[in-house]
Amino acid sequence: MRANMHDNFNLLESRVLDTLTKTNLERIKDVLSSIKTPTICTGVGGSNVVSNFASKVISKKNNCIVESIEPRSIIYKSLSGYSNVLACSYGGSNFGVETSFNNELNKYLLSTKIKEGVNNITYISSIEPEDSFISLAATLMPMSILLAYYADNDLSLIREILATKKAYLTRVSKIYEILSGYDTSTASIFLESTLAESGVAIPIVHDKYGYCHGRSTTSYHNNSSVIIFNKDTELDQKLLSLFQEYYQEVIQIDSRYQDSIIDDFYLTYQSMLLSKSIATSTNKDLSRVDYSPMVKKLYYFKGSM
Repeated sequence: MRANMHDNFNLLESRVLDTLTKTNLERIKDVLSSIKTPTICTGVGGSNVVSNFASKVISKKNNCIVESIEPRSIIYKSLSGYSNVLACSYGGSNFGVETSFNNELNKYLLSTKIKEGVNNITYISSIEPEDSFISLAATLMPMSILLAYYADNDLSLIREILATKKAYLTRVSKIYEILSGYDTSTASIFLESTLAESGVAIPIVHDKYGYCHGRSTTSYHNNSSVIIFNKDTELDQKLLSLFQEYYQEVIQIDSRYQDSIIDDFYLTYQSMLLSKSIATSTNKDLSRVDYSPMVKKLYYFKGSM
């Protein structure tokens, strides 16, 4: 019998901890610490979430310039000044990886698979592979590898975060406006892609300060709910004081850690729990999505972009 969303959420913590236990974290630390010059990270779908988090970790830990973009963008972006490209991909063989590596940059691959001719940052997953339309473990496992590197392989922090399973009760809403920014971008990318790819709701992502310059008009003319990553700043307090009047529901995901890298990992995990609640409220399954017939016609595209 195929696993459903609840099965995959029940196995999520075990899959992450298994990866951290079975993977050679010291070797990964050696490879990641060698990235000292301007770098581009790439990834698509769930791996775009990983790519964004990787760019933050490497930039802050290694004190170098790192940018996260989707694979197609690397074709059009000037690569002058960049030395490396890190492709994030669970399976390691999609067309996005091939596109990311079609250049003269030093190549790194964060994946469960090994690819010849590149610097492999390989992590191990020994528990049965995740069978899910929306990537949960396939997103959180490589993120945990990156956070382990950031924390000098102290895994107690990751265990602490995974033990924080908050409940988010939601009403049904067709539109979710997400208030975010660079500090919470990994979490918001996960939420946006999950809601869009599953068809559960229509997500709109706003920069918190950008929202102040006219974007509140959307909720004035539409029945929508709002999700805010709350860091209890003066701006957050001002926004929250106004939201109740203009939204069907106000959902807060409260910040917990002072360090923005650690906090973004925590908020991404909480976003996964929230996405489960939203899907449940609409009687939908994130693992067994009723997806468009176009998905199979587009997923394996390989051609000029």
